[in-house]
Amino acid sequence: MGALRFFAFCLLLIVLILPSAFGSGFMFDGLGVKARGMGGAFRALADDWSAAYYNPAGYNLIQDNYIAGNVAVFHNRYTAIPDITWNGYESGFYNGVEVYNEHEVLNVPQGAILTRLPIFGETVMGFSIMQIFDQNQSWELFANIPVYNTSTIPSKQFYNNFDIVAFQITAAKGFSEDKLSLGIGLSLLRGDLYYNSLILRDNPYTDETNPDLASIADRPYDKIPEWYSNDGMGWGFGYRAGMLYKLTDKINVGVVFSGQTSIDIDGESNFRYYLGDNPSLAENFFDTTEERYFLDGNVAEVSADFETSFDTPNSIAAGIACMATDRLTLAVDGEWVFWSQFEGFEFTYTNYEGFPSESFGRAISLMNTDITVPVEWEDAGRIMAGASYKLNNFAELRGGFGVDQTALTEETFIPQFIDLNTKYSYSLGVGVEIGFWHLDIATSYIHYKDLDVPNQTDFDGDGLRDNFSAYYEGDNYQTVLGISYRF
Repeated sequence: MGALRFFAFCLLLIVLILPSAFGSGFMFDGLGVKARGMGGAFRALADDWSAAYYNPAGYNLIQDNYIAGNVAVFHNRYTAIPDITWNGYESGFYNGVEVYNEHEVLNVPQGAILTRLPIFGETVMGFSIMQIFDQNQSWELFANIPVYNTSTIPSKQFYNNFDIVAFQITAAKGFSEDKLSLGIGLSLLRGDLYYNSLILRDNPYTDETNPDLASIADRPYDKIPEWYSNDGMGWGFGYRAGMLYKLTDKINVGVVFSGQTSIDIDGESNFRYYLGDNPSLAENFFDTTEERYFLDGNVAEVSADFETSFDTPNSIAAGIACMATDRLTLAVDGEWVFWSQFEGFEFTYTNYEGFPSESFGRAISLMNTDITVPVEWEDAGRIMAGASYKLNNFAELRGGFGVDQTALTEETFIPQFIDLNTKYSYSLGVGVEIGFWHLDIATSYIHYKDLDVPNQTDFDGDGLRDNFSAYYEGDNYQTVLGISYRF
């Protein structure tokens, strides 16, 4: 046991200095150490706890009672060179500057426990906690133009901490002398959303026919920066079902379907409106007028309650695994994800606090506005290939490769969902068996094709920019550490 603890401690030191990444959209790829070591090609094998995700039918392959867990420690590193103007004029974005997202090391622990029960002959039952979707991005990309308003905007300007954790009960059973295995997982899903953004709204005085009033919205005061922050959570239900079939003693095939889920989110919101600072023009108006309110460099702070919902997509996947020799196993998987079912966020606000004087109709109209964040994604596929090789009775090497087609369209590309482009991943892993204990580690390198988003678009016609034109780059690593005990 002393040697085991020392080995586990050494692996933990390794994993703490290595980062991770995500799949297309906001799928979390840090599930299952053996699966990650094989590039995700695991649906026709699925012989450890992560079968709850990859193929619930795989629980029938686990002959012992079993407790296991893994942790993914990761850091997402991307760069953006913004190119955003107001009708050809500088807007305050860091145009032409290479900007990195916020440096932050994160970790996601996950795990499961399962046992074989004398139900309908014999059925394997398990309970797992796993993070199935995730996105965590934070960018500082904007500063007020000095002649406009000198107030500092919070550094988490474009921020999305979005998690879905599944508390899943999985059951699997074998048929036809275990040639066929069927499994289903039923999940209680918790969704957490912390979403910030910065938008540029039209100054409500822009269309005034009175030249004096219209001057309040002269450039650069024609746009009013609005920073908002939404922090909430909610619950929903999900399911996934799987099948495994032994074609021969050496070849398995697997099929998995994951159902669409809708989660309602509610929480608290905060807004800041950075109004123009033009003292010379303000002198032309009385101190008590709404016009002066828009010219005195005010930072209006408002709070509210919000509601939104988000839909996770259906997916269907299949895999084939071949035990080529007594030591070598080869596997290939494909997955199709219906990302078009995710349409972004519609934030609805109520119970406002902090509005200015009731007589300031334009200000209240500006601030009393729901926000839509449209996401127009396309369905996308993933292909994964992997291999495992038994070096001896207690050690196994793994390797894998994957191509992950992007779901993005440039019309609604924003830095909060940094799904850059088609990704290529290369994975390595090793597993060690010591008595009833298993220790595993896997690491992957993920290369993203560069992405150039050249045009600004108003996708839904609400007068706001729905994409973020910039040049993006990203390369990441992914590392997962796991430990399990069979009893």
